[in-house]
Amino acid sequence: MGNTVLSNESPNPKPLRALLVEDNADDAELVIRELRRGGYDPITHRVQTGPDLTATLTNDAWDVIISDYSMPRLSAPDAFAIVRGLGLDIPFIIVSGTVGEEVAVTAMRTGVHDFLLKGHLRRLTAAIERELRESAMRSEQRKIQEQLLISDRMASVGTLAAGVAHEINNPLSVVAGNLQVVRQDADAIFAELQSLRGAGPISEVRAARLTTAVDSLRAATSDAEEAAERVRMIVRDLRVFSRPEEDRREPVDVHRVIESSVRMARNELRHRAKVVRNFGTVPLVEANEARLGQVFLNLLVNAAQAIPEGQTDHNSITVTTAVVDGMIAVDIADTGGGIPADVLPRIFDVFFTTKPIGVGTGLGLAICHRILTAMDGRIEVQSRVGEGTTFRVALKRARTGRTVEMPAARPRISDGGRVANVLVIEDEPALGRVLQRLLTPHRVTVVNRAHEALTRLASGDVFDLILCDLMMPEMTGMDFHAELSRTSPETAARVVFMSGGAFTPGAREFLETTSNRRIDKPIDTTRLRRLVEESVAQAGEADQSKAQPQ
Repeated sequence: MGNTVLSNESPNPKPLRALLVEDNADDAELVIRELRRGGYDPITHRVQTGPDLTATLTNDAWDVIISDYSMPRLSAPDAFAIVRGLGLDIPFIIVSGTVGEEVAVTAMRTGVHDFLLKGHLRRLTAAIERELRESAMRSEQRKIQEQLLISDRMASVGTLAAGVAHEINNPLSVVAGNLQVVRQDADAIFAELQSLRGAGPISEVRAARLTTAVDSLRAATSDAEEAAERVRMIVRDLRVFSRPEEDRREPVDVHRVIESSVRMARNELRHRAKVVRNFGTVPLVEANEARLGQVFLNLLVNAAQAIPEGQTDHNSITVTTAVVDGMIAVDIADTGGGIPADVLPRIFDVFFTTKPIGVGTGLGLAICHRILTAMDGRIEVQSRVGEGTTFRVALKRARTGRTVEMPAARPRISDGGRVANVLVIEDEPALGRVLQRLLTPHRVTVVNRAHEALTRLASGDVFDLILCDLMMPEMTGMDFHAELSRTSPETAARVVFMSGGAFTPGAREFLETTSNRRIDKPIDTTRLRRLVEESVAQAGEADQSKAQPQ
């Protein structure tokens, strides 16, 4: 009993790790000779008891198990039960000279892969080759199933994230909007107090006390606004990463996607390295924003995990963007331990990972490679042990085409002091009240149902701008727009949609095809006011045009 390495008569012997469950040394030798004759160079180990079999299977990996049927301390069915109990899928072949066909059929029904008579061992090689092929196929199927399960979990998490982001948007808009109102009022009170100091009945002491209190309120509000803005960006990032549309491509700002990915990876990055941005002037890329974000997030997390915790001041992850050979190149370079040269060619293989069990799935880089290939891009890697690793993502320049969201900055349009009539259709009452406060001194009418808005418009009410929530329970913003387009196309053109996350196929298709503008929740107040100013200016131009003699 023990490990035995035998030479092979074949000029190109194939390695094979064969575990022999056999109490007779001569019979074991016959099996080994047949393996050699069949073109194998076997490494074998012989066991005779259940505990020995369990220990051997636990400590070593085997290609095939060849078992005698009946032995004093262990039978083939009992040995097969041990293999199954350990959750192993190893070809199990019974070789016996004493049992008949009925016993062989029973054994095969339990899952044993083949049954040979000791007098007909020449079939052993063919049986092993067949079972090794089928075992490899089963292993590949398990990997595919595992990948599908992981993909399904990712899709479920994405759906959950989209729903959570949508539910957070309305209350977050209320918090952020009210904070802005409080800050504006506090600023006004502060300015008024400053003007009263030294004049009028208010004393210097009271003025100083009130000024201190208001100043503290302004500071607290500013901190709260900053925190709300951080939450707003997290919600935006969740929405970006949870978009389920796999194939749709559009012009994408690569810097914005990188920033979203950095925020999403913040928990992994903050204890390991500082992030250095070395952004060049690059055009928009042709990509799917969610999938590109997934690529950058994977690469940033990989870079972080290559660096030990607690050495932030000594380590960095540098993100560089530039135009290289007509492509937009994004380099993510870390100061980690690097990847050995013999490992580099395999890092994009599915299920290959250098991380410990439970840390890496071996899917991250393979998914990155697949995503970028589908977008006509590519990913490359350079690494040296002890010096770090650089991944380069190369992307195609975007074709001309409109972007879905409004530009980040546009010239400010003065309304000349004119007060606008604004209709807000929002099923969240608190958010409607916030919009009224934020849009002061404009006249803002808030309704909670789209049907009520249609009734007002049908009765002759005129509005310069209509802010309409996209998703509402009784009548959606899409249905409202369709009905308004039928009765008053000119008014329908003034509708601006407020979206907390268009995660239904119908809503996404509508936003992609409609010419109406949109503003995302949580609402950016600066953008909101700019919308009103533009609408007032356009209404003024229309009034002047009507007033001119024809």
